[in-house]
Amino acid sequence: MRAKFFKLIRTIPSISFAFALTYGSVAFAYDPVDCLDDIAKSDPEIIVGLAARLCSGAWTPEPVKCYQLVSTLDTSIPRGIAIDLCAGAVSAEKTVACFVKAGETRKLNRGLSTTLCSAKKVEK
Repeated sequence: MRAKFFKLIRTIPSISFAFALTYGSVAFAYDPVDCLDDIAKSDPEIIVGLAARLCSGAWTPEPVKCYQLVSTLDTSIPRGIAIDLCAGAVSAEKTVACFVKAGETRKLNRGLSTTLCSAKKVEK
């Protein structure tokens, strides 16, 4: 009986690892198509080309969260600037905090704040 108990104890880490790998990672479940769905729900009037620019390479929901957050904080921000800021964002909160801080403390305009705080440069 003691041998069975120790064998069970040795298999628990393997089972735990398999369970965590299978169910514990959201990154495998989210893709750019999910991002398009999320941004369409968030901003039904967004142009498909702009949504595609925001969602290009988005493997997490952070770009959409960033877009929603910056649109809430700066209600008159043009969609293109919000997308340039949020495309490729790894952390929505940090990206938007940088954008706000650049505007408030450094008195940078939206374009310069976006250049400073965006995750990737959008090719035009």
